Amino acid sequence: MKKVIVTLICTVCICGLSYSQSITQTVKGTVKDLTTGEPTIGANIVLIDSEPLIGTIVDFEGNFIMEDVPVGRQSFKVSMLGYETLLINDILVSSGKQVVLNIELQEQVTNLAEVMLVPKRQRDKPINKLASVSSRQFTVEETNRYAGGLDDPARLASSFAGVASPSTKSNGISIRGNSPAGLLWRIEGVEIPSPNHFADLNIVGTGALTALSSHVMSNSDFYTGAFPAEYGNATSGVFDINMRCGNTTEREHTFQAGILGLDFASEGPFKKGNNATYLFNYRYATLALIGSLLPDDAGILKYQDLSYKIKIPTEKSGTFSLWGIGAYDSVDTEALDMEEWESQEDRERSQLSQYLFASGLNHKIAVGSKSFLNSTLAFSGRGLSFNEQYLDDNLSESEVSNARKDSYKLTLQSSLRTYFSDKHYNQTGVYINSLGYNLNINDTQTANSTLENIIDEKGQSLHFQLYSQSRFKISPKFTLNTGFHAQYFQLNKEVTFEPRVAISYKLNNKNDLALAYGLHSRMESLETYFIQDEFGKQPNKDLKLMKSNHLVLSYNSTPFKNIRLAIEPYYQSLNNIPVSPDSYVSTLNVEDNLFFNEVLISKGTGRNVGIDFTLEHYLRKGLYYLFTASVFDSKYTANDGIERNTRYNKNFVMNALIGKEWQVGEHKNNTLNANVRFNYLGGNRVEAIDLPSSINNQDVVYGETNGAISFSKRHRNTPITSFSLSYRKNKPKHASIWSIQVFNSGLAEEFDKDIFNTSKQAVEQEYSAIMIPSFSYKIEF
Repeated sequence: MKKVIVTLICTVCICGLSYSQSITQTVKGTVKDLTTGEPTIGANIVLIDSEPLIGTIVDFEGNFIMEDVPVGRQSFKVSMLGYETLLINDILVSSGKQVVLNIELQEQVTNLAEVMLVPKRQRDKPINKLASVSSRQFTVEETNRYAGGLDDPARLASSFAGVASPSTKSNGISIRGNSPAGLLWRIEGVEIPSPNHFADLNIVGTGALTALSSHVMSNSDFYTGAFPAEYGNATSGVFDINMRCGNTTEREHTFQAGILGLDFASEGPFKKGNNATYLFNYRYATLALIGSLLPDDAGILKYQDLSYKIKIPTEKSGTFSLWGIGAYDSVDTEALDMEEWESQEDRERSQLSQYLFASGLNHKIAVGSKSFLNSTLAFSGRGLSFNEQYLDDNLSESEVSNARKDSYKLTLQSSLRTYFSDKHYNQTGVYINSLGYNLNINDTQTANSTLENIIDEKGQSLHFQLYSQSRFKISPKFTLNTGFHAQYFQLNKEVTFEPRVAISYKLNNKNDLALAYGLHSRMESLETYFIQDEFGKQPNKDLKLMKSNHLVLSYNSTPFKNIRLAIEPYYQSLNNIPVSPDSYVSTLNVEDNLFFNEVLISKGTGRNVGIDFTLEHYLRKGLYYLFTASVFDSKYTANDGIERNTRYNKNFVMNALIGKEWQVGEHKNNTLNANVRFNYLGGNRVEAIDLPSSINNQDVVYGETNGAISFSKRHRNTPITSFSLSYRKNKPKHASIWSIQVFNSGLAEEFDKDIFNTSKQAVEQEYSAIMIPSFSYKIEF
């Protein structure tokens, strides 16, 4: 009996001891040559400060697995003879999901007699090897961590230098005074429609929230000017989003419930021991819970989205992957009660539904020992159905507008990457796009007039793109990136040739200079080309592609450990801007794209000049901060020869972001995270109002009368404060995360819209304050 009691006591003690031990996780991934992409067989990966030492080596396929890594922030050292040693700091290791690191090593360029440098992984450095200026990498972890981001990469981007959101209601990206419509969105290398819910409703190129969950995103690139030759059909910037692959060894799941909706993700191998993997994410949400915090006319917003990626590697035929996203949105608004009527908008009700999709089949294969072929066949599109009714004094209903817009694109693209030597790398590619459209848009001039057809068009057109760019490493200090992008648009039969060139100079181990120039062009939205004039003709079909010349000087420095300083002055010259023949109207300033009805000519010009500042402290020992400031001036000249401010010429944008992380609990297994963000933005520009016409129409009519010049004044500046708190609790088999995010916690007011008050017979400016709280619980298992 004594032996049995002793055995039981020992068993309980051992069980208790094993439970109190530090929780661990597996870290795995690949290590490849930065230049060739070949596996660095035999490279060593070591967990820094581990005792006893935890480490592993890379196998013949370039893979590694490191087990029993304690949860929390961990740092790793990667080394191999002939390569620069790499330090990867402060990777979050959690019990809920295995950590996957895709590492690239740079060949050592110093002589053996010299002291070998030990560089840290530059977390801001873009993934694209051909980028030189105005570019940075953003990570999924930043999307989840940064205050004010709401797990939305577009809102996260507004904390970067040179970027401003047009309003708190949207996640739009206005770069250096440009319209959000000038941004190119790509997923898995394919141009897609703006991947946002309720896109283009308030401001062209914007939405309310992203349609792509952070659960399926991988590290991606963001550009604010003078971008590489592979990017075309964009004049302001590029958001190049990558999707990650599912776990190759374990099936993992994530479930999240919050005030904004439900979210479920799953990933893993189709079959254990097989490298074919799946990853999918589904979200459903309704904003009814925060309806009281939204504008009165917002209605109840409902949306859902699905994203997925399937990867199938083969031994001899390369790697295939099938990916896609899809989203559906709807919102119905109701007229106010009669006693509350002050403007025509108060009498209106509407029904809206939207969809978007993009899906592609990708194939990657090595061609010989130095070339890699990457090809994709993709199908994407978007659609909208909108109906609006007006109630008269007798509560009789009449239709005032309806629109149906469906567009799709079939894309075949292919690129060849060739590593001629360690001094010459080239990427050449082609895009073939077949654009289809079915557009029918009807509107009224006033609430009491009859419907008039604005656009009624169905058909298709072709859009071809070709590019080539090379990187020449002239010396250890000099690097030259040069190439071109060419386009042909069948609708207006225009051909463009766009040179791109950049040179980088390494001053020393801490300081770099770069100078870049690029010519970029962009087509307008398809419906703009089919607007009819009073004779039923379509004069906008002759619009040329808008062109933008970017010139950027970049200075990057790492004056202290874990700190980066960047300064970028720039100049942007625009021409072929579509403008009205006899007014100030330009596509640069369009907000309401749904019923835009202007005859245009390509005779406008413009220029943007400014300077961006960034001071960033990378996350280290739980602390990080990011300070950015942009001072700029954005102007355009219409056909009347008058130079005006663009609508988005805020003149300045400032951001301050700071966060702290603590490892808490027994064995420091859990993580507490606090983040604060402060934005201070110049106000958007004031558009002139034609008061006599507004009184005549009993609705707001914009126009320059009595010498007024549109956009000469700004609305008041906007200070926005946001914060987030999260607590991650790691258990042996799962992790749970409680979080609260509050955007615009200070309820800062900003200009919303102009309204015509029918009782006062006057135009009034309406300001609103929108606070978006997000409370959620997530479990990873």
